[in-house]
Amino acid sequence: MKKLFLCSLCIVLVLGCSGSSRILDIGYGDYSKENFLLRIGANSTVRKSETVLEVKSISEATLKVSEAVTIYEKEDKDLATVYLVHDSFKSIDYIKANIRDRNGRIISSYDEDDAADISLSGGGTFFSDSRIKILELLYNSFPYTIEYEYQVEYSGLLNFPRWMPQKTGQSVEHSKFTIIDKGQTGVRYKVLNSEMEPTVSDQTGFKTISWEMENSLPMFIEDHGPSALDILPSVVVAPGKFSIGGSSGDASTWKEFGKWYYDLALETRELPDEAKREIDNLIEGVDSQNEKVRLIYDFMQERSRYVSIALGIGGWKPYSATYVFENSYGDCKALTNFMQAALEYIGVNAEAVLIRRGDFTPDMLEDFPSNQFNHVILRVTLDNDEVIWLECTSKYVPANHIGSDNAGKYALLITNEGGELIQVPEQNYTTNIQDNFRFISVSESGDASINSKTKSRGELQDNLLYSLLPVSEKQRVEWLEENLEVDNREITDYDLSGVRKDTTVAEFSFTAEIIGYGNTSSKRLYIPVNKVNSWSITIKSDEERNQPVRFAYPFSEIDSVIFSTPQNFTFESIPRSVSYSFDFGEYSSEIEVLDGNRVLYKRYMAMKEKKVEAERYDELQNFFEKVRTADAQQIVMVASESQ
Repeated sequence: MKKLFLCSLCIVLVLGCSGSSRILDIGYGDYSKENFLLRIGANSTVRKSETVLEVKSISEATLKVSEAVTIYEKEDKDLATVYLVHDSFKSIDYIKANIRDRNGRIISSYDEDDAADISLSGGGTFFSDSRIKILELLYNSFPYTIEYEYQVEYSGLLNFPRWMPQKTGQSVEHSKFTIIDKGQTGVRYKVLNSEMEPTVSDQTGFKTISWEMENSLPMFIEDHGPSALDILPSVVVAPGKFSIGGSSGDASTWKEFGKWYYDLALETRELPDEAKREIDNLIEGVDSQNEKVRLIYDFMQERSRYVSIALGIGGWKPYSATYVFENSYGDCKALTNFMQAALEYIGVNAEAVLIRRGDFTPDMLEDFPSNQFNHVILRVTLDNDEVIWLECTSKYVPANHIGSDNAGKYALLITNEGGELIQVPEQNYTTNIQDNFRFISVSESGDASINSKTKSRGELQDNLLYSLLPVSEKQRVEWLEENLEVDNREITDYDLSGVRKDTTVAEFSFTAEIIGYGNTSSKRLYIPVNKVNSWSITIKSDEERNQPVRFAYPFSEIDSVIFSTPQNFTFESIPRSVSYSFDFGEYSSEIEVLDGNRVLYKRYMAMKEKKVEAERYDELQNFFEKVRTADAQQIVMVASESQ
């Protein structure tokens, strides 16, 4: 539920001399010996790794990680950095590390004092008690090995770290993960992307569960493929009963987990009297519940801004509606909570929905109740059973526009009776539409004047709103120029007044002059039919594709273009009509001669699905190539004989 941006961190650490008190020995043995099969294609190899998670109670746990990794090339030196986040519920006991050369000789050793410690708050829009320790283990002779060990103490349990024995491009010689459950808390686990079976040992007073991986080859994400979490082996772990920040709950079922969150936020939804008066004045004389919701949503958007807050239990417990009203800001929890409080005040049913936001984040594990969420939205149900969805962190989108990064996902509805697993409405290509209307006048020299109008709906409308509403007039013109992807163009006039959030469609128009839109020869003029909106995405041929192709959202484009051509030229050839149809997409284009020197070009392009499975990859690659070829067609004109 927080946005974390680490940009261009440059940490320079001075190599220290080795001292016996700082040397780490994880007992690997002879680093000069390599398994060459594990090195083939790998950027690094985990030589030995051991992770132990010891759960002591519903609020206390210890995580100890000990690992040795050999890095092969200079280009992969970023793998030699250890990142450790700590906050009010996680403290770092110690960090120890070595750099060893290719023969296993220790070059230098480090401890916690050598690590940079940086706050994760920044820019005045993010409040967090989280910090990150960064230890860079750099050496200039490859291959070399880093060894490190650290221990983290947990003083509040809601999340356990996921065990991932390898990163993308990394092979594994030996890795082991052990859970020691001494707290009898009902610790649960789920193995993903692997058939690893655990070894379970029940002993007096505690249970031990462990997994091991040996001699695993590297794995890679294919072009336009899924996230690393979708393909790499991992074990996710979650508590049953838990306690964090003085609040106790049970995550073993969605209902119980939702009840914990509902109770946590319940006392925060009382509006101050001043807010009630403003809302009363706002909706005075309005009978429609739908209109009341829209007015209050606009009210919240106009007076509040998004600020991420993750201080202590505030990473989960919303700041009160009073706090948001008085300070005019909040994070996703707080803004959603304020909107819910305002709607409850006027008698409209509204419920928070916990969701895992992100266009390419892995799907929620529906059968594994646990904290899998990073965002909150609001579901509103009117008396006539109409449902309205609200994204409360945005100042720029209308109601029912929750974004492609939320659409279609499974989520947890928070009711007064507990949590209920639901699916958020999907987007589809018939609602994410862009209509382009253009008049292009082409001169004998190939230069062109363009008069263009665009109407966007759904996600494409949201893209416009996010791009143009928050920025200055100068930046809007720059956006127009950047999105007219044609060389030698000049925007001569524009109208962006139709880019508003109070309509179901966003509209803008512009006029432009383009030098060299078409090409000329001694007698001929070549006019591209779709130079302004041609398809540019390509995917490589791949005979052994194993992973699906992912897109942010489905969409459709409709282009209608009238070309006015020079009077003293006649048509020599006109592109043929084409039509392609697949389960995942459609394309068609055609040209109609209107009169002596004008033609109408019509184009339809649709991507119907967000994900195309690997077995259809060749079809998708073929489809994209056909679209690119069709978009690149030209009208050929020849000068009249009298010329």
